[in-house]
Amino acid sequence: MIRYRKILPFIFILIVSATNLQADAQGIEFVHNLDSALILAKAQNKPIFIDFYTSWCAPCKVMTAEVFPQAKVGAYFNSQFINCKVQCDDKGIGVKMGEKYQVNAYPTLMFLNAQGELIHSMAGGISAEELIDLGNIARDPERNLLSLLTQWKNGRRDTAFVNLYFGKLKSAYRSELAKSQFEEYFKSLSQKEKTSSNSFELIKLLGYAPSSPIFNFVEDNLAPFNRSVGEASVGDFIKKTYSGNLRAMVLEKGGAARNQYLAAKARLKTRNYSCYDEIAMYLSVFETFDTTGKVDLKEYQTRGTAFLDKYGKDNDYYTLGLTSLLGNCTGRENEGAAGIQWMENLLARKREPRYLPIYFYILWRNYQFDKALAVGEEMKANAIREGRTTKDIEAQMKMISDYKEKRAKQKLAGS
Repeated sequence: MIRYRKILPFIFILIVSATNLQADAQGIEFVHNLDSALILAKAQNKPIFIDFYTSWCAPCKVMTAEVFPQAKVGAYFNSQFINCKVQCDDKGIGVKMGEKYQVNAYPTLMFLNAQGELIHSMAGGISAEELIDLGNIARDPERNLLSLLTQWKNGRRDTAFVNLYFGKLKSAYRSELAKSQFEEYFKSLSQKEKTSSNSFELIKLLGYAPSSPIFNFVEDNLAPFNRSVGEASVGDFIKKTYSGNLRAMVLEKGGAARNQYLAAKARLKTRNYSCYDEIAMYLSVFETFDTTGKVDLKEYQTRGTAFLDKYGKDNDYYTLGLTSLLGNCTGRENEGAAGIQWMENLLARKREPRYLPIYFYILWRNYQFDKALAVGEEMKANAIREGRTTKDIEAQMKMISDYKEKRAKQKLAGS
């Protein structure tokens, strides 16, 4: 172990360097080594802010390019925190750090005390104002995640707190901790409390899979849940849970995975749910993928169209999910034309701005560049109207314009 007197000069250098950097900074000044950040945190008596990111994460890139460099963000974070960046796909120490701090989504924006203990955390890209608000919450002992963890440990269990607590764990991507603690909490409830609407909402929030003890409890107590929540809500929960779980299973590669999927699907059929035919037809679309991950695109689109014609007019989620996956699998002119039609049918019914990115994606993946650029202009206008940055969509439109020009040159050369 390194002796204290050996690292003292290094501490001095770090402190001086950090002070000089912060004085001149326009944005957040980061160190890129958590051990160094911990040394600085102890020396300056400050908490640590960490940006856990990867090289492939689009929201991470937006944060780095547009949020962290802002003067107001730098002024706040450089004065209140020691700031550190950790790359979680560097095949080295960053990967280990991500595992140590249970980072499961990117970017994860985490705050530690000088001892390296979690204070607060959340995942996802946010604006400059939201990042400063997040920092204020992290510094507030009455509102940060550490405070909630301490209150839970000390036995606080009133309904409002329980809902807040599990919601915060979920948003911080602490699902493993949330589920283990909820299961212990659930055991302490009476039968009436277990089948209450509040318990049902927490079960939905935490996302229990079929065959888990908590999900089994819901299935075994449908009548009281129907009374407390409503039959339609319970039925929708059952349908979405099975659909999502079995969809993930059928897309796993390997013969053993496919056999497990078929067994799970057969077990579902024995439940005699009224939604079984809908789920089975939905899954049949994904059964066009073989056990190596190769898909029959023509059959995928044929089955997808038939399914959406029957069940998709009142469920936008189906169209969005089927189109997104189709976009991932296509990359030639009009190879996934059915997906374009699916999205145009949906947008004719409901032109939601949040649906446009998927329409934009399926268009350019099928070389419908002019249509894609027109949709990009609409997305850009929406962003301006809502006060959001347009840099990301502008970059994508530039990429499409360049690719359109390249394709035109290739066709001309070929002719």
